[in-house]
Amino acid sequence: MNNAMKKLIIFSVATLLLVACGNKNRHRDGSQTEINNATIVDTAVVAEVIKPTVNVYIENSGSMDGYVKDKTEFKGAIRDLLVLLKYHYDEDSINLFFINNQINVPQLKVLNKQKDIGKEVTAKIDLTSFAQDIELKWRNGQEKTAWQNTNLNQIFKMILGKTDNKTISILFSDCIYSIHGSENAVALLQDEKSLTKDAFLTKWKNDKVPLATTVVKMKSKFDGKYYPFTGDHNGYYLKGDRPYYICVIANQEILGDFNKNIELKADKVEGFENKYTLLSEKSKNLYYSVLQSTLNKGRFKSDRTKSKSNYIHGITDVNLQSTGGGCTRGKEENLQLAVTVDYSNVQVENDYLTNPDNYTVTTKNFIVKEVLPIDSVKVTANDKILIAKDKPTHIIVLEAKTKGVNDVTLVLNKQMPQWIAESSTEDDTSQSRTEGKTFGLNYWLTGIAEAYQTIYPDNKYFFECTISIDK
Repeated sequence: MNNAMKKLIIFSVATLLLVACGNKNRHRDGSQTEINNATIVDTAVVAEVIKPTVNVYIENSGSMDGYVKDKTEFKGAIRDLLVLLKYHYDEDSINLFFINNQINVPQLKVLNKQKDIGKEVTAKIDLTSFAQDIELKWRNGQEKTAWQNTNLNQIFKMILGKTDNKTISILFSDCIYSIHGSENAVALLQDEKSLTKDAFLTKWKNDKVPLATTVVKMKSKFDGKYYPFTGDHNGYYLKGDRPYYICVIANQEILGDFNKNIELKADKVEGFENKYTLLSEKSKNLYYSVLQSTLNKGRFKSDRTKSKSNYIHGITDVNLQSTGGGCTRGKEENLQLAVTVDYSNVQVENDYLTNPDNYTVTTKNFIVKEVLPIDSVKVTANDKILIAKDKPTHIIVLEAKTKGVNDVTLVLNKQMPQWIAESSTEDDTSQSRTEGKTFGLNYWLTGIAEAYQTIYPDNKYFFECTISIDK
């Protein structure tokens, strides 16, 4: 065999081996994985998953004592939340703290070794049973000066200081401003509101972290002393249901994942009442469409230049004559349009979405008559076909103010939900004045909302749409 033939055989064998090795690691879907020390190459796009640290802070100042006496919804909510957190996040990334004038790691008494009985040690906490006897660990090792008088704004400064792009901070608190000893409550509440606003603005200015905030109103049995704004010496015994709040602060994307997977609602967390989320994101390009016949008054055709097979963004050939029977037939009525929207990715409660007061028709030629969950409406057959692909969640019914109609622009405003004003009081000097209410709540949440408005002045709407009308 000559040298040329040997070289040809060697080259052929080497080629076959390379092809075999290459095919050996080729997947059925066409992607490849290179083995040993080489880089993994895959045609599938894998999104980076941030595994956040979850810090849970439970305020244990004197005003919170009434929530941990005997069996309460407060304990139940802590239990429910910790169970959900343990399921969705890495248990080792979940940290529990008590907070007052300082942040404290819960101290547990060691009972399993005779020589260590009575010693206070930091130990791994069982998340599922932590709330069951929380009163036993309520203030172990803490000086009275740390918890006797606390300041809500100081608590938020401490928490914000430990919140970054990979942290979820969760606070359990009655969220009552401490302005003891003054009769001029409104003036001092305004001062505290400004300090709240400053705490959030300073965080954004220094760290440039696009934080979002969810505030959840909760309800629990309370059995203890209540301290009104007029001073601790005017404190009174209170037994009954009291509100408190769960406040969740995190990077916007992380909080979106939290709100999707940790469902803080009535059937998931004991004592839930309401929820409010403040976001830094701009209005979303949500799916919307005029419905062809459902809940409409008047007749029209879809404007093909502004419509597709799955949506209608414009109408033409508007006819205001009634199609009803009897003496109303042929009578002109003001145009009524039903616009369906997909709110499934908007972090807002259904009560907010269905309240017409939260909408504005900027063109001022229509009013929002009502807003309905789509599953509560009998949608006509042709409209079911139109929206089948996009699965919208709500229907907004617009009614023209006059018979002369033109383009209409509608927005869903970012504003505080109505339950906040209803849950707030400026006078907590008696139990009857505080039932279901929190002293200074409206000021506290306004301070946070004003911080968002300052940083994102153009971020005013959850949703905006325009329907063109060519009569």
